[in-house]
Amino acid sequence: MKIKKFFLTLIYFYLLHKTVKLARIIGVKIGSNCQILDNPYKVFGSEPWLIRLGDHVDITTGVRFVNHEGGIWIMRGIESKYNDCDTFKPIVVGNNVLIGLNSLIMPGITIGDNVIIAAHSVVTKDVPSNSVVGGNPAKYICSIEQFENKFRERELFPTKHMSSKKKKEFLKEKHPEWFANDNKNIGEKKDGTV
Repeated sequence: MKIKKFFLTLIYFYLLHKTVKLARIIGVKIGSNCQILDNPYKVFGSEPWLIRLGDHVDITTGVRFVNHEGGIWIMRGIESKYNDCDTFKPIVVGNNVLIGLNSLIMPGITIGDNVIIAAHSVVTKDVPSNSVVGGNPAKYICSIEQFENKFRERELFPTKHMSSKKKKEFLKEKHPEWFANDNKNIGEKKDGTV
């Protein structure tokens, strides 16, 4: 009965996009205005109660937090004194943080405020506030101020709360050239042959 209730709870919260609420239920300490775009049971692993998120944190799809050291497995095979041992460290994420697609946050990491972690990063060291990091292992890329300056060069679109259909219509009107080949098959030559 407990297993059935567990799966029903998971499906209910996940399908209704109540992932923040579910993360709190399993023990993650979470500030306000956060977004979790994946199943909290997968994101926060086996020790969710060792994770603390500040306000306005966005955790994208595929992100994983690891609070334990798996290498203890090898030590158990070397010496019996490790047979009943594990090792853990908490993870702390500050305010206003984006953790990009498929990133991995390792045990004991502290991420400061105003931080962007690029997609597919492996965070093995603390990340200072006001920085952008990325890679495997994650390294400093630039400051948030430098990142913001790059945004000033980009064209911004007021599409945040639009449906996909409305967004496409809006962008088609603004940039018809982006959609010029919509009716053409991929790989089709100018003369219509493939």
